[in-house]
Amino acid sequence: MLLQWLFNLKRLVSTASDPAPTSRGLARGVRGSDRVQLAATRNPFSGVAEFRVPNAEGWPLLEKVCDALQSTAMLKKALIAIGFAVLALVQTKAQTQAQPAQSQAAQPAAPQGPPFTLKQIGKGVYAAISGRAGGNTGFVIGDDAVLVIDTFISQPPARDLLAEIRKLTNLPVKYVVNTHYHLDHVAGNAIFTEAGATVIAQRNELAWVRTENLKFFQQNGATPTAEQRALVAALVEPQITFDHTLEINLGTRAVHVFYMPGHTGGDSVVYIPDTDVVFAGDLAWNQRIPNLIDATTSLWIESLDKIIAAHPNATFIPGHGDVAHAQDLAAFRDYLAALRASIKKAQAAGQSGDALMQAVLADLKPKYGAWPGFDRLGPLNIQQTTAELAGTKKVPQIQGE
Repeated sequence: MLLQWLFNLKRLVSTASDPAPTSRGLARGVRGSDRVQLAATRNPFSGVAEFRVPNAEGWPLLEKVCDALQSTAMLKKALIAIGFAVLALVQTKAQTQAQPAQSQAAQPAAPQGPPFTLKQIGKGVYAAISGRAGGNTGFVIGDDAVLVIDTFISQPPARDLLAEIRKLTNLPVKYVVNTHYHLDHVAGNAIFTEAGATVIAQRNELAWVRTENLKFFQQNGATPTAEQRALVAALVEPQITFDHTLEINLGTRAVHVFYMPGHTGGDSVVYIPDTDVVFAGDLAWNQRIPNLIDATTSLWIESLDKIIAAHPNATFIPGHGDVAHAQDLAAFRDYLAALRASIKKAQAAGQSGDALMQAVLADLKPKYGAWPGFDRLGPLNIQQTTAELAGTKKVPQIQGE
């Protein structure tokens, strides 16, 4: 029965005599360009050939099994091991296909290491600097409650963040402030609302959380899957919204929230006066090329100028990149200004299309080429800002305006 299963799966079993106590086998299968190797090593304790999968990216049909197996009993044991290896391949392939499509909100390669690094910025103020969890987050511990700023790109790191909070305090997590609606800042909201928190955001976000986030699964002409649509439809929307400013009191500790557009039409900045700390969301990228998919760079530059002028000595938590200071925000502001100026210069020289693209990239690369994201997001920044300057860029519409 077991041998028939193998022959139905794919043909050819070849055997050879090998007196050594340990032997190795190789099974290769090809479907399109995918290839996989199963390395079989006889366990010296059990006598069973154990198969390990050094590369489980393929989904092959087993085409050849050859090993120096000594007996029919050994062969049967090895075939059972092969069956388990094939099941592992199927599971790995299914998990790979279930991963969300890459978007401008997320990095293209899966970084290694912890999802985030927790840093204490001031008394009771912590930043969670993302390693592979989307945008940065953080939290503020007050006298009687905790406030969280943003909630990562998915629920697992948000759950980890809640666990870190619980290591520091048993006070209730009462509030979550979303700095904007993008998926990599709001996807963990449910972890905190389930723990009793209320989500707060600038009023424009309310209309976009469950609609505009679909575009991050539509890059390069992709169609969102049913699972991706369900993920976006289930995102927790803000329960409290504000127009321009909001003060939240955590006992005697005050937290101020301000509306300052630019990255999107609904950006919020969170300021903790008693420690002079500013959570700037994606209005600030520290030595990173930004996502401009919803940006109005003219408003963005104005907002950065106001933030820097109001908080010259503050510690800033950017949406992406490490903890920053005013000079870092100024450097990022200068990137946006240089991008706009370079496009205008190329247009004044009569350039357009690919010629404009290459001219602007060459202009920006000496100063900004080492910033992560330059090769991938730089061309998109140019396309989107060119459209903005021409008045043809489509961004989410602000409700009631």
